[in-house]
Amino acid sequence: MSFVIDLDAERREVQYPNGIPVLLRGEQFLFPAELPAASLDPLLSDDLDLIGLLGDIFAATENPTAATVIELAFKRPKLPRQFVDAIYDIHRSLLGDEEYQRFADLAPSFPDYVRLTIGLAKVYGVDLGKLFGLGGSSANSGETSSPTSAASTTGSTPEESGASQESPASSD
Repeated sequence: MSFVIDLDAERREVQYPNGIPVLLRGEQFLFPAELPAASLDPLLSDDLDLIGLLGDIFAATENPTAATVIELAFKRPKLPRQFVDAIYDIHRSLLGDEEYQRFADLAPSFPDYVRLTIGLAKVYGVDLGKLFGLGGSSANSGETSSPTSAASTTGSTPEESGASQESPASSD
């Protein structure tokens, strides 16, 4: 019998049987190999209200600009702090209270949290834009653009463009 969805298929635990190792200031932390579903709950909390913000953005205009997003975000002055707290809560839920406290005691910088969050999202295969329904392309009535010169577009962007930058100490 074949299955449309096989939840028993090979999972990240095979690739990371002991967890996902993360190094910070010489200390190793193991994040779970699979992302527990409840770990994203802080992003979906009523207090944070990201879904409400997204609804307001799309209600404000059919094609929201950065200015629209910023204007609506400023109407929620607690949002930045609540969002950062939600990220901390996600990491706490993944590590457990004691390990998270050990992690927090190392005073990770804001860029450390950003790199960690982006890195874990990639390993876990989580795309928050797609999670909130923002990842797909929308249909449009305009023509497809084409380059003015084939020579000007080929080879101009390295394959690894946009990849997170690794520090020299983090390579194997």
